[in-house]
Amino acid sequence: MDNLSHASFGDAQGAVPRESRVQEYLSILLRGKWIILASFVLVTATATFITLKTKPTYESSSLVLIDMKGHPGQIPLFDFGYNPMFNKITNELEILKSRSLAEAVADDLLKQQQAAGSLAPITPILQVMVDDVPQNRVTSRAQITGRLLGSVTFVPIRDSDIITITARSNDPKEAALIANTYTRVYSERNLKASRTRSRAVREFLQDQLNIRKAALDSTEAALQEYMKRSGIVSLDGESNKVVQQLSALEASRDALEVELRSRAKTLDSYREEIAKQEPSVAKTLGESSDAYIKMLQEKLAALEVQRDIVIAQNPNLVGQSIYAEKLREIDSQIAALKKNLQKKTQEFLSSIGPGEIGIGSATFISQIKQKVVEQQIELEGLEARKRALSTVIQQYERQFNQIPERSIELAKLQRARLSNEKLYLLVEEKFNEASITEKSEFGYVHIVDPAIVPGSPVSPNVRKNIMLGAIVGLALGIGIVLLRSYLDVRVRTPEDLKRFGYITLSAINRMDDELKRIADNSNGRGEREVLEFDKHLVTFFNPLSPLSEAFRRLRTNVMYAQLDAPLKSILVTSPSPSEGKSTTICNLAVTFAQAEKRVLLVDADMRRPTLHDMFHRAKNPGITDILVGTATFEEAVHRGVTDNLDVLCCGTTPPNPAEQLGSQRMQEFIKHMCEQYDLVLFDSPPLLAVTDAAVLSTAVDGAIFVVAAGETRVTAIHRASEFFATVGGKVLGCVLNKFDVRKAYGGYYASDNYSYYGYGLSDYLSSGNGSSEKKKRHAS
Repeated sequence: MDNLSHASFGDAQGAVPRESRVQEYLSILLRGKWIILASFVLVTATATFITLKTKPTYESSSLVLIDMKGHPGQIPLFDFGYNPMFNKITNELEILKSRSLAEAVADDLLKQQQAAGSLAPITPILQVMVDDVPQNRVTSRAQITGRLLGSVTFVPIRDSDIITITARSNDPKEAALIANTYTRVYSERNLKASRTRSRAVREFLQDQLNIRKAALDSTEAALQEYMKRSGIVSLDGESNKVVQQLSALEASRDALEVELRSRAKTLDSYREEIAKQEPSVAKTLGESSDAYIKMLQEKLAALEVQRDIVIAQNPNLVGQSIYAEKLREIDSQIAALKKNLQKKTQEFLSSIGPGEIGIGSATFISQIKQKVVEQQIELEGLEARKRALSTVIQQYERQFNQIPERSIELAKLQRARLSNEKLYLLVEEKFNEASITEKSEFGYVHIVDPAIVPGSPVSPNVRKNIMLGAIVGLALGIGIVLLRSYLDVRVRTPEDLKRFGYITLSAINRMDDELKRIADNSNGRGEREVLEFDKHLVTFFNPLSPLSEAFRRLRTNVMYAQLDAPLKSILVTSPSPSEGKSTTICNLAVTFAQAEKRVLLVDADMRRPTLHDMFHRAKNPGITDILVGTATFEEAVHRGVTDNLDVLCCGTTPPNPAEQLGSQRMQEFIKHMCEQYDLVLFDSPPLLAVTDAAVLSTAVDGAIFVVAAGETRVTAIHRASEFFATVGGKVLGCVLNKFDVRKAYGGYYASDNYSYYGYGLSDYLSSGNGSSEKKKRHAS
């Protein structure tokens, strides 16, 4: 609401000081302390109940190390499959989370169940559940797998190659069992996969070894048979040298052939791996090449073959200076070419398979791409070396063919035997290495710490949950109180009226305790005094009470509300029914009379009059009878009700109260009464119920609004003031009635259902006569 529209009440307030706001918030919280306490107790009790009813959950964890760097690699010549060095932690996490591993763990648990030899499940995860009730029989593998997937988590430890496997269960032993079973099955699976790759290498070499052994045996047998048959047992020195050199070169060529086949298989394994992820990339990688790298490989192959020839031609003279110098020169050229080849290869790899080293399947795929290209380059280098060797062998073939015809057959047999023997020894050496590698393969997964049975549950945390419940309950209660205060637009304190720009003439406390004291004290004063006035006239019965002092404060503020011209006629009304206007005006009249002011109290509430009940006087005749001319003022007025106080009751209830109050005769009556009395007070109906008070306000000097603390809404006061502003009435200020200091500012409050004003809106909308037996007293 715009406070400027209520300027008749007082100036709108400016910015509220911070101290006032703090006090206001404290006052709001104190008023709502029971709501806050109820919320605190309810939420805390609920959290405690749920916590105590919740089954405890236990956690057990094991640690596994993914030792990719420490994993023994395959021998370079036969590197099958992907290298674990490129297998990142993220890939291992996906393996651990896979359904296949969970199924393997479920199978292992079922095997443990069978080994136990018991029909009852050895652990709850194996139990059949019917409507959340465990049965005494084992469930299916699929059910166990599903439970495992939901109860086990895998978290890598930051800046390390260690993964934590954590199992959760309501049974502490089961939590440890699941974690250890997962760890063991995962480790065994890794070991089996690693040994499978090593076994494939060994089996390949074993096949090659058998083939070479058979070829060697065959050539040796043929050589011996020929020597017996021909009688020739040896060659001359020159022929023997050619045979030795040729057989060494042929053995090197055959070894290259074996290596080419192994590299081809390795390349196929990489392509299969990349095709699973990116099928469209496999073909592109297969066609990747670089002309400059091929040229370097051809030169490098020629130099290596040249070095082999030098050694093969003079095996006994290698240590001499002339050959050592020749070999150093060749080795220097080979080293320079290898360095250049490595540089160009890295550049080529960067252009084909870029990717920064990191964690994730994308980086793993990028590394596999680079591995494919590396294998292709290696294959091309081996092919170049094979071609160079083949060219040299052809040259030696011509020398071999120049051996005398009589010795040529022996030379051929010795050449084949030496070639097969050298190749057999090479394959046998590699086979032994592969066998050792397979037996020494322990995988790259190492168990650091097995899981142990936890001693205490991880949830629910009773203390933490209760504390959180208490905090949430307290915060919820405070939030409800603040929200309720924000949404509640009822006036509760004088500060509320002041904040909206209204003048508070006085705050009248609730009369409950005072009324009880008056009733108790009257028992000793006689029957006549008890019935003389209504006990709500506290200023008459107990002039020294705090309530009487509040009415005297109201009297003082009214007297000084207008200094230029003394107030002679005042209207007392309220925005809505049951706000205590009649009790307020009666006590105000008594206080003015006690101040030796000649006061006339007029009951202008023609729809629901009550002043005759308050002072125990006859209702008829009254003001209505004077206005219609059926009675004179002297006949209608009750003089000397108290010292200096005359009372004019309502009289006969008219059918048109508003017209009566707005008539010319009413204005003349008011003017005449102001000449005879110091002050004329008019009790009028609630303003928002009917228009009587607005009509009468134009004929009096000022009006007082009576509002009930905790009942009257600010919007009602705004509308009432707008009505007065529309007709030109003048509002002197507000009286805050039914004010309870303890309740308003957070003190103890006991509920009170006492009703002080017994009629509602419908009573004013009706203009019919009321039965005297059904009259209700006004309340403060």
